[in-house]
Amino acid sequence: MTAEMNEGGCRCGAVRFGARGAPRLVANCHCRDCRRATGSAFATFADYERDQVTFKTPPTSYSSSQGAERLFCEHCGSPIAFRSDASPDEINIHIGAFDHPEKFRPSEECHQENALWPTT
Repeated sequence: MTAEMNEGGCRCGAVRFGARGAPRLVANCHCRDCRRATGSAFATFADYERDQVTFKTPPTSYSSSQGAERLFCEHCGSPIAFRSDASPDEINIHIGAFDHPEKFRPSEECHQENALWPTT
C-alpha cells in the first residue's frame, strides 16, 4: 500500500514539495522566533521525518539562530519549513504551505510560556 502524498508549495509556485504519509504531530508554536518569522501570533507546523519530504524545487534557507534554519521561497518570500540541529531527522512544514492545509489539525501547543494569549 502506498502512503498518501501531501503536496504543497509557496505562493508563487516556484517551490514545490511532497510529504509522504502522516506527520509525527501537528503543533502550534508560540516561540518568539516563530512569531517573528511568520509575522503571526504563532506558527502551525506538521512535523515529518526528513526522509518523508521531497522538494521538487528547493527552497532557500536562512540560519535564524544557532543550529536552526528557516526555509522559504526566494521569489515570493513565503515561509515553507523549519529545520533544527536539535532534531536532525525532522522537518517542520508550515501547514499553510500545503495545498490542503485543512488536513492538518493541531494536537499540541509548543512554547506556551511565550504565547501572546493564554491557550487552552
